[in-house]
Amino acid sequence: LTQYESEEDFNAVSQDLYLRRNENGDEGRALLAMALHRQSIMPREKEQLLKEIDAPIKERAFNPATLGSMTRAEAIIALAFDTIAPKFYTAQRKQRVRERMLALMDSSAALSTQENLWLLLAFKSMIGTEKAEALSAAEPKGVVSKNGRSVAWLDLKIDGQLLVKGLNKTALSFLLQAEYSTDQVDTDRVDRGFRVERVVRNLTEPKRTGAMNAPFKLGDQILVTYRINTRKKQNYVALEDSLPAGLETVNPNLAMIGKFFEIPESDQPGRELTLSYSELRDRSTLLYFDEFEPGSGAYSVLARATAAGTFRWPATQVVPMYDSRFSGLSPSSICVISGE
Repeated sequence: LTQYESEEDFNAVSQDLYLRRNENGDEGRALLAMALHRQSIMPREKEQLLKEIDAPIKERAFNPATLGSMTRAEAIIALAFDTIAPKFYTAQRKQRVRERMLALMDSSAALSTQENLWLLLAFKSMIGTEKAEALSAAEPKGVVSKNGRSVAWLDLKIDGQLLVKGLNKTALSFLLQAEYSTDQVDTDRVDRGFRVERVVRNLTEPKRTGAMNAPFKLGDQILVTYRINTRKKQNYVALEDSLPAGLETVNPNLAMIGKFFEIPESDQPGRELTLSYSELRDRSTLLYFDEFEPGSGAYSVLARATAAGTFRWPATQVVPMYDSRFSGLSPSSICVISGE
């Protein structure tokens, strides 16, 4: 989101948008009402827009084209009412809306990035109108916000105790964000709405599987197939696979490469995923699918053995880009390449 001062006259544009407001739904009406309020124009039209969205939110499914949802609409409308504060937006109603926003934010891990963004904006607007007491100086010192109402202690070790002294003796809220890493070299499969399986096939010699007792050889062409299953329709799905150091991605679509490498036809026709975008790097594969229908699908990429040794192959990850509720990890594995 960007905001800047402008002397441009938006009256004509605002009038046109108002007359065509039926095309934009409740979210469009709420955003237009805030725009009119920001410009201090068309007060009657602004009030009419608020009256039109002053109704129960209509149920709707996630819209992959606009990233819209019922929760996002609820947050945008709440932001509009709190920003404009019409006469019929009473203190009791504002409190109910705030409690509703808090309830939605409690499940923020299960919301999309768009839903979280507008919920945060709505809640920030509500907090901004309150006369909260500034925090007193505390030890250890932290990073204090511009308005003095919040403070953060950053880059602390999780094994150290955080003991804060001197904070206000009032009801305060705390948020802990932590990052951790595991010393486990091998990782297991994780299914959170997605199941992903990485199948490796040697096109040069099928008997060489890359295991300790049947290593790949330098120059072997390796077909890597990602099989993915989900019960729910997903949108904007990203797959990331970091290749072991001994393998290198091959792009057969390049003219020079296509002379020597070719991806064979799938042994399961009809289940190939429709690729929307890809980044085939030397050491990783990034695949993007705009739509993923319920059921199983597969997609294959080509690689070749370029260095001898024993390498770890990290887990393949699948995740919707705008919905953190779902993800999937394949098991990690070992890749052995012989120089002989």
